[in-house]
Amino acid sequence: MQSKPRYSNAFRIGLIVPSLNVTIEPEFNTFAPSGISIHATRLLLPKGDKKHLAQMAEDTEAACDLLATAKVNVIGYACTTGSLIMGLVWEKTLVKRMESRIRVPAVTTASAAIDALKKLHISKVGVGTPYIDEVNNAEKKFLEDSGIKVTKISGLGYVDGEALHKEPLETAMKLAKRVDSKDADGIFLSCTDLKTFPILDSIEKALGKPVVSSNSATLWKCLDTMGWKGKESVPLGALFR
Repeated sequence: MQSKPRYSNAFRIGLIVPSLNVTIEPEFNTFAPSGISIHATRLLLPKGDKKHLAQMAEDTEAACDLLATAKVNVIGYACTTGSLIMGLVWEKTLVKRMESRIRVPAVTTASAAIDALKKLHISKVGVGTPYIDEVNNAEKKFLEDSGIKVTKISGLGYVDGEALHKEPLETAMKLAKRVDSKDADGIFLSCTDLKTFPILDSIEKALGKPVVSSNSATLWKCLDTMGWKGKESVPLGALFR
């Protein structure tokens, strides 16, 4: 439990979150370094299939307008497949839409994940997700179009948020082990609604290789984009060490 509220006049992270997501805000508010404040708004996502993930982005400008009034220093489109579902060009266009509307730096979880994997020199990755196959296929293509070879990808088959929310924290460990192989340089646990933060370090120790989650990549990229230079230890795997 946080003993002090997260107030900040210098490092405010603005998040655009899928409406069904109940994970990223608790994880950011618990694990983000002190002096960082988190401010979120939501876009409607009734279920996590390709059609609805693409439709969710239609209201991006309205979400940016709301966060602009909070004077955030960076804005993150905090949905992995929601920011990659239509490919590389679409993701880059989404960033441009956000930056032209709110006029602060914008990141997406999809591009943050690519940057995080490359930062850790992961060129071959095992990917664990809660998604259905059509969404996994889109993610695999995005990663490989970005220069990251997917050695294995496996999902839980969920499109309903509450079904995923009932999964225990240990599901992340099981997913990581399922997609691990000797060919993989590291593991990517995809989905900002998948619980990972409390056990990322433990997963890395169990597998002996770096593990990045959607939320760890998004937090890392937001901090880096804002120019945060704090020395506070954040127990979120090799990416933060």
